[in-house]
Amino acid sequence: MKKIGIIDIGSNSIRLVIVQINKDKSFRLVDELKESVRLGKDMTENGELNPTRIDNAIYTLAFFKRLCIIQNITEILAVATEAVRKATNQIEFLNRVKLELSINIRVLTGIEEAYYDYFGAVNSMDFSDALIIDIGGSSTELIFVKNRQLESSISLPFGAINLTEKFSLQKTMNAESEIAIKEFLVSLYKDIPWLKNVKNVPIIGIGGTIRNIAKLHKKETNYPIDNLNNYRIPTSEVITIYDKFKFKDASQRKKLKGLSKERTDIFVGATTVLVTLIEYLSLEELHISGSGLRDGFLYEYIFNNKKPLIDVLDFSIKNNLLNYEIDLQHPEHVWMLTETLYNELSSIINIPINPYKILKTAAMLHDIGIVISYNDHHKHSSYMIANSKINGLTHKEQLMASYIAALHRKNEFKLNSKLYQNLITQQDLDTIDKLSILLRISENLDRCVNGNIKMISCNIELDTVTITVDAITDPILEVIAATDCASSFKKTFNKKLIII
Repeated sequence: MKKIGIIDIGSNSIRLVIVQINKDKSFRLVDELKESVRLGKDMTENGELNPTRIDNAIYTLAFFKRLCIIQNITEILAVATEAVRKATNQIEFLNRVKLELSINIRVLTGIEEAYYDYFGAVNSMDFSDALIIDIGGSSTELIFVKNRQLESSISLPFGAINLTEKFSLQKTMNAESEIAIKEFLVSLYKDIPWLKNVKNVPIIGIGGTIRNIAKLHKKETNYPIDNLNNYRIPTSEVITIYDKFKFKDASQRKKLKGLSKERTDIFVGATTVLVTLIEYLSLEELHISGSGLRDGFLYEYIFNNKKPLIDVLDFSIKNNLLNYEIDLQHPEHVWMLTETLYNELSSIINIPINPYKILKTAAMLHDIGIVISYNDHHKHSSYMIANSKINGLTHKEQLMASYIAALHRKNEFKLNSKLYQNLITQQDLDTIDKLSILLRISENLDRCVNGNIKMISCNIELDTVTITVDAITDPILEVIAATDCASSFKKTFNKKLIII
């Protein structure tokens, strides 16, 4: 096991993430810090980084390094983006950091920055085609993804800070300045030859501006889940939010619930970048990515290659299990039995969705609550599934999986349908009930946690369902345990359950 620190020296903020990487290549975030240094602000006329801001950056990096030393970090990986990339005194800055702090900074090209944005997003979200946008302090990256592969990308030399300065938006934006900035942005978008071919795909947003838009939307809609990764907003509602605050002055913006106070002066310009792109391409839905450049850098470090994950959800589930030091044999066996039951009984289950990802998550993670306490571990498992970062799921899928896991032992867990009434419908609750019975049967069929039941088959008749087990040794304990589910099975499916 080792811990590494990744430092991202951006034009607006400098961030540190500390990640524990285990021998089995599983990993988890153990700490993170951010300081708003605004290295890209107040650059001199000849393109030099401002001396005062350099001093602030050095101070911040020194603090980050002290924290890394205290936490026994074995390796610090530092990258810098547009502000340092374009600075005429770049070498002096890099040499000073190396001399004073012994930190080597890798200055990314715009194309490299776009790649790491892509690699962070594609390995933490389940999508095929998309347009990714990362609005930074001094640059904006656009990446077109097709069949999960990076098709085209570009780094544009404008972002929240330099656009705000260029169009004097620090205090307020009026109708005239809005027209000017939008005309400027559209002219740049038109000069990107591949961008006009991007149609009918979601736009995936990365960065602080995007996250703040999501927080504003969540406040307006009373959204009950804190997780921002894969949060989705119709672009019409993004534009509505933008129209509400675009002409407010800086003091009025500070009162907006969900908007970071340190972004009030640069938020309007940055949001105009997104809104103009949405309008230019007629895009319909914004997806929020909780992962970006730092995550892309981390994935490349761990994988030691540039190949995106084939199955984001499977990797994320196993990463969670390995971090909790749970042997994969039992959850994988329970998932195999659960999947078999679903496939063989799908005609009587009769639900309107493909539940594969929901059911797999619940089956694989149903026991993780044991790391807190065996007593009531189904409740702990439910909470952990609902509140962990499980990549590859929508928020509804994750919530449904947590409820199914909560019911894997008894049909007594009370679902908070009022809190999640805007996410979970009565139809979803019926689906949860049906799928939880399958998990409960399967978990009992591996009651000895030894894989004794090798395989099962089902026979559906008018009034009965018969499950036949193929076991290594006498399966009497497993059969008795699973038969305890018969009354719930009868109530839900109106058929007698027989297990032989």
